[in-house]
Amino acid sequence: MIKKGWALVLGLGTAFISTPALAEMLNLGKASTGAIIKLDTQSIQRQTGANSGKVNFTYYLGGQKMPSTANCQTGKWTAKGRENTPQSKATSDMISIVCSAKTLTENQQEDLATVLIYDPPSNIRQTPNGKVLCSISKKLVTTVYVEDQNGWYQTPLCGGGWIHQSQIRPFP
Repeated sequence: MIKKGWALVLGLGTAFISTPALAEMLNLGKASTGAIIKLDTQSIQRQTGANSGKVNFTYYLGGQKMPSTANCQTGKWTAKGRENTPQSKATSDMISIVCSAKTLTENQQEDLATVLIYDPPSNIRQTPNGKVLCSISKKLVTTVYVEDQNGWYQTPLCGGGWIHQSQIRPFP
């Protein structure tokens, strides 16, 4: 079983497990203010109960640490008592990643790995190199089966399809 805090390393048709650093900072680009946004992928924590549509996470705006809560139903987040709406590709990607990661469970099947689709648009195909089922337009977190077919990984996206290894990275 791939446990939380472990990452699947994909490449050259080989999959193996490695331990990540304590915090995984994902550089998302620039906010509308021009400041660099980095997401601490290890900080993403789903809330439960009445707040199950919310996710706690931490990002860095420039060098400033921003503990936050995303409301995945509205696509907004609150940081330092202020509600924010995505104004840049970086903040839009941040909310997409945080909200897609919230649905993953710690008790994943051992043949699945958590990955980030990091360079959209990314095509999900019916078969490796086959007909395009759909295109993913935002960065998001999903699962893939760890065994590949010549660099293609099976995913549940688009009703079940295949994504090429060049489009995914281990998360986190």
